[in-house]
Amino acid sequence: MIGYLVAVSLSCLVGVAELISRYRDRPATLLRVPSTWAYVLINGGAGAGSLLLLHTFDWRFGVQSAHVVGATQVLVASLGSMMVFRSAVFTVRVGDEDVAVGPSTLLTSLLAAADRGVDRMQAKTRAHEAGEIMRGVSFARAKLALPAYCLGLLQNVSAEDQADLRTAVDALAGSEMTDGQMALNLGLLLMNVAGPDVLSAAVDTLRDEISGDPRRAPVPPPRNGGDVHEGRAEPSRSNPDAP
Repeated sequence: MIGYLVAVSLSCLVGVAELISRYRDRPATLLRVPSTWAYVLINGGAGAGSLLLLHTFDWRFGVQSAHVVGATQVLVASLGSMMVFRSAVFTVRVGDEDVAVGPSTLLTSLLAAADRGVDRMQAKTRAHEAGEIMRGVSFARAKLALPAYCLGLLQNVSAEDQADLRTAVDALAGSEMTDGQMALNLGLLLMNVAGPDVLSAAVDTLRDEISGDPRRAPVPPPRNGGDVHEGRAEPSRSNPDAP
C-alpha cells in the first residue's frame, strides 16, 4: 500500500508542478477550478495503474533483492506513467497545425480546460488590481524603468522569460493605444512575471519617477550648482559677484 501511495504522490506532484508553472502569479486559484483537480488525479491514477501492472506481471527489472525491487517498481511506475501519458502515437496535420494523437491528447484537453477556467476566475480580479496599481502611471515614463526594476527585485527569472517580456513591452510601445491603455497592459504583463504584490511594491517605490502627473515628476538639480526656484536656476547666494 505504501508503494501505491508513493507512486500516486509522485505522479500527482508532476501534474501540480506543470499547473503551477503555468499560473505563477496566483497559483492558489487552481484549487477552485475542477478541471485542475481532474488533471492531477489522472496523473495520480496513471502512476497507480502502472504500478499495478508491474505487480501483476512481476516485473523486477533484473533486481534480485526483495527490498530494492519494491522501490524500483515504484520509481519505474511513476516515471513510466509520466512518459506514457505525455507521448503521442502519431501526428496528424490539421490545417496549418500538427495535432498529436495519443495519451497526451487527454492531458492537453484537460490543460486547455484548466486554462479557460483559471482565466475566467482571475480576469475580474486582475483587471481591478491592474487598474489600482497602475493608476496615474505613465507608460512613456515606466516602459523601461518599471520592467527593469521588477526584474531586479526578482532573483530567479530566466533569461527566456526576460527576453519575452522585453519583446512584449516593445510590441506594446509600438501599438496605437493611448498612454493609459498601454500602462494598464504593461501592468498585466508584469503581473504575469512578478505577481501583483511585487508589482505594487515596485510602482509605489517608483511612483514619483513614473507618474503621469507632471507635478510629481522629480526636478533635476541645476548643473551650475544654483538653487532651483519656480522652474529656473538661480545663482547661489554664496557667490556675491553673480548678477
